[in-house]
Amino acid sequence: MIVGREESLGQAIEFVRAGISVDVVGARGSGRSTFLKALRLRLEDDDWSVVTIRGIASLRQHPLAALHLSGIGGENRSVSSLQDTASALRQRLEGPRSIIVLDDWDDLDESSWGVTESSRRTLGVPVILSRLQGLRARHTPSGLRASTLEPAYVIDMAPLRFEDMERALSSYLDAPIEASTVSRIYGETGGNIGLAVNLVDATLRDGSLERRRGKLLATRELWSMSLRAVLESYLEGLNESTRDALEIIAIAGFASLSTVRKLVDWETLELLQERSLVAIIQRGQSQLVTVTPPMLVEYFRHEPLSVRRIRLTELIREKLGTAESEQGVFHDQQLQIERSSERDAIFVRLLHERVRALRLVTATEWENSPIPSNAMRYIEALSQTISPATRAIVERVFSSTDRAAEDLFNQAMMINLECRWIAYVDQDLDAALLCARGSREGLGVFGRILDATEVEIRFSMGNLPPDFSELIEVTDDLPDSVKIKLLQVQLFVLVATARFGDAQRVYSELEQLTEPATGPRALFAATFLGQGDYTRCSELLIRGLDEANSYLDIEGLRVFGAGSMVARVQVGETSDLDSLVDSILAVGVPTPFPAGNQLALLSVGALTAIRNGHIATGEQRLADVERLAQSDGPLPGQSRAWAQAQLLVFNGQPAEAATLIRDASIDLWARQARFAALSGLLAAVEIDPTQDRVREARSYLAQVEGETAFRAQLEYFEATLDADLEGMLEAAAAFQLSGRIGAAIRALQQVKTVAGQQGRTDVALSATTRIAGIREAFGNERVDLARSNTGSVALTDREREVAQMAVAGRSNQEIAARLVLSVRTVETHMHRIMRKLDVSRRQDIRSHLLNR
Repeated sequence: MIVGREESLGQAIEFVRAGISVDVVGARGSGRSTFLKALRLRLEDDDWSVVTIRGIASLRQHPLAALHLSGIGGENRSVSSLQDTASALRQRLEGPRSIIVLDDWDDLDESSWGVTESSRRTLGVPVILSRLQGLRARHTPSGLRASTLEPAYVIDMAPLRFEDMERALSSYLDAPIEASTVSRIYGETGGNIGLAVNLVDATLRDGSLERRRGKLLATRELWSMSLRAVLESYLEGLNESTRDALEIIAIAGFASLSTVRKLVDWETLELLQERSLVAIIQRGQSQLVTVTPPMLVEYFRHEPLSVRRIRLTELIREKLGTAESEQGVFHDQQLQIERSSERDAIFVRLLHERVRALRLVTATEWENSPIPSNAMRYIEALSQTISPATRAIVERVFSSTDRAAEDLFNQAMMINLECRWIAYVDQDLDAALLCARGSREGLGVFGRILDATEVEIRFSMGNLPPDFSELIEVTDDLPDSVKIKLLQVQLFVLVATARFGDAQRVYSELEQLTEPATGPRALFAATFLGQGDYTRCSELLIRGLDEANSYLDIEGLRVFGAGSMVARVQVGETSDLDSLVDSILAVGVPTPFPAGNQLALLSVGALTAIRNGHIATGEQRLADVERLAQSDGPLPGQSRAWAQAQLLVFNGQPAEAATLIRDASIDLWARQARFAALSGLLAAVEIDPTQDRVREARSYLAQVEGETAFRAQLEYFEATLDADLEGMLEAAAAFQLSGRIGAAIRALQQVKTVAGQQGRTDVALSATTRIAGIREAFGNERVDLARSNTGSVALTDREREVAQMAVAGRSNQEIAARLVLSVRTVETHMHRIMRKLDVSRRQDIRSHLLNR
């Protein structure tokens, strides 16, 4: 099946019927050979006599090799004369409906092409050939000159559309592919179907692509070392300097054409474009250069020759660096890294190389042309790691940029960035608002961008303005660029105020105007979390994280990482949250951009460490949270109370922890940050479940319109407090439907406990059966039930050791002797263990340890 090429196939057949030759042109892996095969079969079905010839690169120097291996001439002798081979080909083409199909024309030997061309001209038969796109135009495979050239219709094997690639891969694999996985494959291969097939084959072998719940799902990075040979074929014929140039462009990422020109000469750049190895993309008034297909960037990123990569990075420094730009790019280049696995460490080094190269490129662009668009790109690169040195450079960029050198849109966006910098980095709300309000004059309709800036800053750092609706209203007469900024802030406000359906509508409007950026995509995922669709939320966040990993995008890692961390805490799916936290924090100290993200990363990082019993790490992260000057943000997770409450729970103060979160949530509600407020109120109920807390949470929830995840959660708490088996079973079903597998199993286990107490053995047995069914449906994946409760805290290593000995029947004195501890210390451990497990008897510890 030729997916996405049906129209081209029909056109080719019509041209052949008219006696016109056809050139099928495409990149490596574009499906040229598959297209030719389908075309040949269609022609044979239509009673055409088809002569098929294929070029072979290794036999290019052997005269007539392609024809002889196709069974034309060369019989009964070691060498056949040119005339004999030509006669043999003409005999095959004597019929009235004859045609030559020639695959891989670029690899054809000159003699075979000469004989084929002679037969075409003598007999007037059409020729269908496939050739590589991007090679210099030539009359013969090796580039020999010819006085005439037969006309041919060109069919371009352009990259497939997303939908066509999804159909093609599903057909090839005979299985549906999960949507976000298709998206990742599409992004990596640039729509090249041959590369996509090689990618899925390799990742299936390596186990990165797995069958789950009837679909193929990417569970790890979409890369395999076995792809190196495939990608190296794209580099064939490149000399050392040209290959260096291509890798330099890959290191630089999306750099402007003017910057690339300082790194690569015109002749080399033209050659790379002719070979379809680079593409020029228009972005505003700039032309950006990037490597194609995108998977070549992955190839270079996984290049084992680290010395080569360091040499090329130094070459970028040498060609672009100046005294001032070098300070901006290389000063403070060592980020503060927490301990991580070897893989994380390698990945962090790659990120650092990417940041340094990006700073170097953007610094040079701004210094050569200090206009707003270059200034914004430079500041965005600098803001990945903020230090006193980078802050000084940013201040110089703001003060030295020629703001009038570009249009009003870029002027307004430059002021927007400056106001946000003053607010989130300098932590000066009044000065930021003065910046926004005092800079509108002369901007015309583009001053509306600063209206959006004011709303974002005020809500991020304080209360939602009473007139926010007027400030961020979108009208039809506004330019699209202004609408985009207003819609982005609308989305932020709607998500934070728990108006999830409206937020999804605004996101759809935003998609009509542009490809949404990182922040809006993470907010869109949060709408599904708010509505209780954790599966959809998780898919979107994982897709964003994978893309950020692939493109070495620090901002994307932090934004999607924070979103994923908060989502997992919200629903209690924390089985591998600690590894995610470590990976994200290993990137370096989080920065204040975007607003609230820094607080969320550190707060959830502290909470996770404390919950897992890593108290020293948790207290250190909590100290980092306390040192932040910024106020709590309006989105879930952007609150100090989360980590502080977890420490109180660890110290045996659940009521105090619940009150702390409750009070912080009431403050958030007063700011209209309803999503975060409801999240906190429900967490307080979960930590310290009482009828009063449930009633209070219910009263606030009643003020929120539309479907939310909080209703099912609150109904479960009410049912648990009332020992209502039917209510708990309904809640378990709702949790399972929304993808909260740990919560569903936990609810069913609670049903078993309550049913046993009530003598309802049939209900207990039914709950047991349902738990087994859920586990089987989800492939018996590990579910961390102990962490599905927001208030739960894991035992420390020492506490677990003491607990296991207690379960084995050892007395406190025996445990003390075995572990070389005092009896008083063992008693303290036992007190903490029983408090954390919420048991009153030593004998009950065993079942809790098994469940955990």
